[in-house]
Amino acid sequence: MKIFYKLLDFLKNPEKAASYQPMKLSDFLSLLVLVLFVVIPYAYLLELAGMDQFESVLEDILKENKWLVAIFAILLAPLIEEPVFRLHLDLKKSSIWWSLVLSLLFAAAIWFPLIFVGYMIFLLVNVYDENPPPLKLVVYVSAALFGLVHITNFKDFDYGLYFYYIPFLVGIQFLMGLVLSYIRLNHGMKWAMLFHGVYNAVLIIPSIYFYEP
Repeated sequence: MKIFYKLLDFLKNPEKAASYQPMKLSDFLSLLVLVLFVVIPYAYLLELAGMDQFESVLEDILKENKWLVAIFAILLAPLIEEPVFRLHLDLKKSSIWWSLVLSLLFAAAIWFPLIFVGYMIFLLVNVYDENPPPLKLVVYVSAALFGLVHITNFKDFDYGLYFYYIPFLVGIQFLMGLVLSYIRLNHGMKWAMLFHGVYNAVLIIPSIYFYEP
């Protein structure tokens, strides 16, 4: 499980690889199994704690066209979310600009673009001043924002009443954000997109197949 220790080292001290290397199939699958080993029990714990009380917007889409959920989760989500949340991790000006522009796709959640645009401007100012923030900060903030945007998956979520649930409800996405950051900075964007899509497929396809309204 070398990949596990590589991931741990990255989380302690994130660094961008000097050059991107193709991800070995064994590493890809090992990392996928590792993530699922954490995610699936965590989801059950949330259910036991009663945090499954919040209705997901996906339920409505599943009732109308369940395979539309599969197309979005497996194909569109990685293509949209990875450039927004992971492209800028290399702290290049062009990457930050792209992440900034693409973040407007999340305009349905008004609060998110405001936070994200503010953060991207902060990065741009510091990068243009040749004083970029520590990569560790950038990686963890990116993962946190990736988690927070998924709170919009819940219908009519009362932020004021249930604010203390938020870290638990988006914990899985925060973990995924860190894992995808590791892949993006060591193997490149295409591998992060591929891993994101495969991960979603493993979880979504069985759910859709066995879904009963």
